[in-house]
Amino acid sequence: MKNDTILDYEKEEKELPSKEEILQNEDEMIAGLLKAAAFKSDDSLQKKIEIRRNGKLLFSFFVRPLTEEEIQGCRKRATKRRPDPRGRQFGMIDVETDVIKLRSYKIIAATVDKGQGILWKNKKLKDKLNVIDDVDVVEAVLMGGEKDWISDVIDEISGYGMNELSLEDTAKN
Repeated sequence: MKNDTILDYEKEEKELPSKEEILQNEDEMIAGLLKAAAFKSDDSLQKKIEIRRNGKLLFSFFVRPLTEEEIQGCRKRATKRRPDPRGRQFGMIDVETDVIKLRSYKIIAATVDKGQGILWKNKKLKDKLNVIDDVDVVEAVLMGGEKDWISDVIDEISGYGMNELSLEDTAKN
């Protein structure tokens, strides 16, 4: 019996792209990579955050995706350190990460400051709230659930959780 079936991988080998197609695809790929690298300034990736209470809009702002380095910096700022108990020659060790502060630092880092300091850095606001740091403004203005939600939005637009199965997909399996 003769087998006339051509497997997909065999077919692909016979239809290799020409050098011109490869160069054209390379240019497209480079353009795509450059566009992907500009995600921090891409307005289409920013999300508008609206803070509403009792059905009334209090204020809104935009957040952008964060890099891993920016998130790591936020985590470092929110982590308490102490000297290594084995001795000074071993330096400092991380003790505990304050998750509440971590969320606040992420919100500050991700906020697109189109108003040049009208949100977390605003001196008048800090004076009225009687706080010194930007992180204290975030903690005074936003409720815990709001900060948690905004942190989740930042994680989502930063690409975290993209590979997780949805509840519906999990139920099907």
